[in-house]
Amino acid sequence: MINIWRLTKLQLLSSFGLNKALHTKDPAERRKALLVSLSMILGLLLAGAFSFSYSFMMAQTFDALNRMDLLLAVMMAAASLVGFFTTVYKAGGVLFSFKDFDMIMSLPVKTSHVVASRVLQLYVMNLFFTLLVMLPAGAVYAMYVKPGVLFYLFFVLSCFFISLVPIIAATIVGALISLISSRFRASKLLSIIFTFVFIIVLMSSSFLLGGGEQQLADLGEAIGDRIYKVYPLASVYVDAVCSYQVSSLIFFIALSLLVFVLFSALLATRYKAIHTGLTTSRASRRYTMKPLQANSAFKALYLKELRRYFSSVNYVLNTGIGMVMLLMMSVSLLFVSAEKLGTIMDIPQLSEVLNTLSPLAVSLFVVLSCTSASSVSMEGQHLWILTSSPVSKSAIILSKAAVNLTVTVPVITVSAGLLIYTLQAGWIESLFLLAVPVIYACYSALLGVIVNLKLPKLEWTSEVAVVKQSAAVLVSMLLGIVSLAIPFLLLFMFPEVNGHLILLGYAVLLAAVCAGMYRYIRISGERLFQKL
Repeated sequence: MINIWRLTKLQLLSSFGLNKALHTKDPAERRKALLVSLSMILGLLLAGAFSFSYSFMMAQTFDALNRMDLLLAVMMAAASLVGFFTTVYKAGGVLFSFKDFDMIMSLPVKTSHVVASRVLQLYVMNLFFTLLVMLPAGAVYAMYVKPGVLFYLFFVLSCFFISLVPIIAATIVGALISLISSRFRASKLLSIIFTFVFIIVLMSSSFLLGGGEQQLADLGEAIGDRIYKVYPLASVYVDAVCSYQVSSLIFFIALSLLVFVLFSALLATRYKAIHTGLTTSRASRRYTMKPLQANSAFKALYLKELRRYFSSVNYVLNTGIGMVMLLMMSVSLLFVSAEKLGTIMDIPQLSEVLNTLSPLAVSLFVVLSCTSASSVSMEGQHLWILTSSPVSKSAIILSKAAVNLTVTVPVITVSAGLLIYTLQAGWIESLFLLAVPVIYACYSALLGVIVNLKLPKLEWTSEVAVVKQSAAVLVSMLLGIVSLAIPFLLLFMFPEVNGHLILLGYAVLLAAVCAGMYRYIRISGERLFQKL
């Protein structure tokens, strides 16, 4: 156990940059660490407030149904399913694709201990989200039910085991995808395809589960049946926490620990083989001499950045999942009209609301799919090649932003076309539905690369630490969400003002911000690179 703890501790300190932040003597680095810490605290407070508000609104409905236990069941299942989805495409990177594999495997520790430490790293990453969801839900439940002391004891204890089984299940899927794809020549491409296909199939099947309309008297039972059908372990959790059943709590904890131990032992038997298959490069059977092609400096940089992007499974999966979800949403709405959706959600004017808010809804997926926020950090120890290249540094920066636009704009165009057809939007709504997300794509691409130049993370051992946990990704995502929250608030605060005018004014302002960032990169690109 001591070896597992030491490995996990070292990996977490390295992944989150805590080791450098705690021991650096550079004042600039200390200020940067303080800024990142304040941004993380602000983000956690905002997310916690949103989680509490969501739980409180749900509690009002469940209290009317006299089924407050469903609040904890819903939030527990939601935390588990979200943890499962996000871990599927992180598992391969954390388990197999880390730079110090040779050094770690040369240590006098068992392979099963290495596997256990990598899984625990995934567990800690997901534990923050689980607590962010469950603690506000538990507080709301306590406000309504006023339970005994055992509730608090069982609730806090069980929170540390909620995400373990979903993480193991997702890691098994990720390991199987890695194992299967490692047997083929284009292993990385197949790993990306297999993972996206699995996520699409799983999300599509979740929409097909049961469900006609229910009367209020039967609604509580229908919700409970749906939750327990999707995730049976939620029933055991509710029995343990809400009914104080010690046997259910012991079973819940024992099952989580048993699954963790068995998985670590079993994966250890094929761990080295999977890593070898994923990291081995294969030459083509026949090499044919072809004429050399000359490109402009910008096009050569762009093609290099594009190849770098698609050569990393973690990079593509973590930044491309938003675009996949946007496309899935757009296709799914073809089968459900706005009028029918409004009837189901009891919102008679939903079609009009969607026409106004759909550009911002599409833009949310765009800001969550920022590739440029980690593009500089992904260079890692090879950044010196770019800094010493006889090319304009602004061209290097803009080539990284161009890859972001290559990933987002085509999907925006297809999704906007599908939504225009589904919502039967007029020409003004259609224009906004296409233009606003494209402006946000430019904003996200330029903002991401600027933030990454200000907050680089060049010392890393796993790509997941860059594309998922780096300060630049967090800050750019927060700024993107804030930029979306402003027009949402304006639309709700001033309902008497035409929503199209608000969107037009904000789109013009955001376009001006994009122009300012572009000018800043052109003028200060050299200086920004010199500071790296």
